[in-house]
Amino acid sequence: MSTVEITIGGREFPISCGPGDEARVRALAEAIDGHYQPRSPRFSQNLLFACLLAADEVFDKAGVSPGEDPELAQLRERLDEVERERDLLETALSSATDARGRLERDLRAAREEADSRSNAEASAQAERIATLEKRCADLQHRLEDAQMQELPLTGGSFRSAGEELLPALERFAGLLESCADKLEGGPGNA
Repeated sequence: MSTVEITIGGREFPISCGPGDEARVRALAEAIDGHYQPRSPRFSQNLLFACLLAADEVFDKAGVSPGEDPELAQLRERLDEVERERDLLETALSSATDARGRLERDLRAAREEADSRSNAEASAQAERIATLEKRCADLQHRLEDAQMQELPLTGGSFRSAGEELLPALERFAGLLESCADKLEGGPGNA
């Protein structure tokens, strides 16, 4: 143990303290002496008032009330910080939820638009196929009508040319039917 001489109110006192605590004890004594003012004729009362003023200053600086645990005050401050952080996180979560809702709505609208376009394209394709089928059917009827009719000219050279033309027209009709089947995705599409 070490002994330190301190002065309060003009009086000196020897104080025992642990090794290495001498400077701290002197600083504490100086703080009390700074508050010491003769208020009554008795030294002990003046010393008591100085200690009370010094203790009050310590509690004010620590932000706690006398008798309140400083650790409890720190825990309250930390709780306030955590609650503020929680509020910020809840706000961020709410914003993220709103953004997610907007994204889902936009995605639904995009899907609906894509479906609508796909349906419109399928409808247009079906119309093109129907038009081609009608043309094929018209050509088939014309070909059948041409096969049934005799050519008005009886010239041998023209008749032989008509007979050669008929197989070519039949092949052309077959090709048209094959094209229509491929467009429909029918049995000719292999």
